[in-house]
Amino acid sequence: MKHNTLHKTTRGSVMHMSCLVVLIIISSCEKVIDLELPGAEKLYVIEAVLSDAGCRVNLSRTLDLSDSNHYDIVSGANITIAEDGRTPVRLTQVNGGYYRAGILGRPGRSYTLRVEVNGSVFTATSYMPQKVEADSFYIAERVFFGKKRKVAALEFKDPPGLGNVYRFIQYINTKKDNNIYITNDHLIDGRSTVYEMLVFEDEKEPLRAGDRLSVDLLAITPFMYNYWYSLDQGALGQTQVASPTNPVNPFPKGAVGYFSTHTLSSRSTVVR
Repeated sequence: MKHNTLHKTTRGSVMHMSCLVVLIIISSCEKVIDLELPGAEKLYVIEAVLSDAGCRVNLSRTLDLSDSNHYDIVSGANITIAEDGRTPVRLTQVNGGYYRAGILGRPGRSYTLRVEVNGSVFTATSYMPQKVEADSFYIAERVFFGKKRKVAALEFKDPPGLGNVYRFIQYINTKKDNNIYITNDHLIDGRSTVYEMLVFEDEKEPLRAGDRLSVDLLAITPFMYNYWYSLDQGALGQTQVASPTNPVNPFPKGAVGYFSTHTLSSRSTVVR
């Protein structure tokens, strides 16, 4: 009897100690662990455009994952653009990180952008290609996956000589289509051609009767073609990497973005 009583007491003690261990483990699991994630280096983002229709530069900074979801605009920068080494024209800050100047680019000329901000200087040089005019702009119908789709079609003539590259920006009822449309003249050199801009939208027809449609034809530089191409491929995950990659960059360490010098030709139509 004594032996049995002692055995029960021992088992009870062991069970009591086990419960204490479990409670300690559970208490430990409930402790909040704060991870200090290292923030990425903040870079300046320079979006500079000089065309034969105007000039603008948007200046901001990249954000950390922990930052609120808004643009980190940068004010107080000294930004200039010089044509063929002539006296630079200074851009005026019009609102936050938006800078403007009343200059127009000219085909065949070279331009140098200079951005001085908080002790850092970033420069990029680009030339303006030959102007290419948009010709007819209309709505075509094409069959995709067994369904008829309305497609915006722009006709233009490529100048003779390889090396011409283009970007198309489409607007549907003044809303910009964020798809990236680019092409080169490898198969159309010196010929009239039609470029079609197809939009998919959840199996619905994105273009409807009465919609007002407009398009900008940009004759861009080969560098900007590579920029938009790499941005498009990276966003779609077509570079066979685990995550999207950054597009090509004309600026030195500390900044990302682009300096686009291009001509502009616009057309509009109404969907019937």
